[in-house]
Amino acid sequence: MGKSALWNIVANHFATLRNDISGKPKFGDFFIQICVPILFGVAASCLGIHLSDVSLVVEGVTIVSGLLFSMSVFLFQLRISIPGDKRITSSDITLIDECMINALWAITCGLALALYLIICGAAGWTAQGIVGAILTGVAVTLALHFLLVIAMCLKRLWRAYERIAMHRQ
Repeated sequence: MGKSALWNIVANHFATLRNDISGKPKFGDFFIQICVPILFGVAASCLGIHLSDVSLVVEGVTIVSGLLFSMSVFLFQLRISIPGDKRITSSDITLIDECMINALWAITCGLALALYLIICGAAGWTAQGIVGAILTGVAVTLALHFLLVIAMCLKRLWRAYERIAMHRQ
């Protein structure tokens, strides 16, 4: 796929789910980011929940994705402005880089979720039957993962602010 491939964003996002000290993957982060959304999606499917109108969800997801895009522009600008600053440590730079990676993954998830909902909603696939319940469960899984990635972005943005702007280590 070349220039349109997003695999680096996917790989880099999941590479941030690690212990800062040891560098080893954090099972808890993977569980929260992957397993919890899947469990909620399966539960929604098993309960027979259906999305009958996806328009408000699409609006919300696209607005939040757009706001995340502006956050990524801010992070990019911050990242290119700090290399000469002696107060900024390599771990501060790593934190900003990880926040950027997570923001890009959140944008990707949000746009994929919006596209998925538009297609399913336009075809009426989520509104009824067992297939609708399954497709709704997938939407719940994607939406919860999207929200959890946003939460990680906020956590890292706060930590960067705390370390850099407030000078707390």
